[in-house]
Amino acid sequence: MAKAVEIVTLVDNVVFRRGLLAEHGLAFLIRAGGRTVLFDTGAGAAVVHNALSLGMDPRDINAAVLSHGHDDHTGGLKKICEITGPQPVYAHPDALAAKYRVKPGKEPQYIGIPWSREELEKTGAMLHLHREPVALAEGVVATGEIPRVYGFEALSPEFCVLAGGEYVQDRLLDDQALVLDTREGLVVILGCAHAGLINTLEYILQLMGSSRIYAVIGGTHLKDADAERLEKTAKELSRFDLQYFIAGHCTGLAAGAALYRALGDKLLFNEVGRVFKVG
Repeated sequence: MAKAVEIVTLVDNVVFRRGLLAEHGLAFLIRAGGRTVLFDTGAGAAVVHNALSLGMDPRDINAAVLSHGHDDHTGGLKKICEITGPQPVYAHPDALAAKYRVKPGKEPQYIGIPWSREELEKTGAMLHLHREPVALAEGVVATGEIPRVYGFEALSPEFCVLAGGEYVQDRLLDDQALVLDTREGLVVILGCAHAGLINTLEYILQLMGSSRIYAVIGGTHLKDADAERLEKTAKELSRFDLQYFIAGHCTGLAAGAALYRALGDKLLFNEVGRVFKVG
């Protein structure tokens, strides 16, 4: 269990402070269990700038974790490694796949990691590819693959991988979250929750052998969810007795309204530079 936890939002879609940059992406700096962990790296332009502007030295990072292989979560990795030198990077093997967004009538758009594995390793990324949970420090766990149980949390068909010359739907098995075990309860850090918000939270309770999630922070990928999915998500979410839900990135306005109806003042909207502390 981590005695004290600090989570700093380095990258998100919104910023309210001068001197910091916003971009469509996500990155968190976590201090817990005596280590400093970077969870996601944004799209590339903002993560180093914001870290330095907030008085943080990227060379203090002990490990990086990628929530999945989309470019808005991995685009800053090369810049980080150029500063830190050899750096452990934890990710699911499928994060390295050739990922695309495919929409009818439009050219497929590459949205995977911007560099090859060889380029990243040459820069200093020491890739640790895992499907199972990985303990990164005392009370800090990367979940690995998340089981899909709730049928209403369907994957978007526009996300594809290029395999054998054809575009096939990406099952996004690389989607993972980061869990912090604190004295107040579990703190869950999400990338995009492509596996489904409720699927993710249910699995984390089982994984950690816990009955309580204290706080959730990150993206929910509910921005394109229909009214039925939003209603079901809000209903299921009320079971978890959260004290904080700090939503951002890919959540969207309609989903934010649905979450607020379910959670009231427990819901906050994230922004670059936010510091969340427990303990």
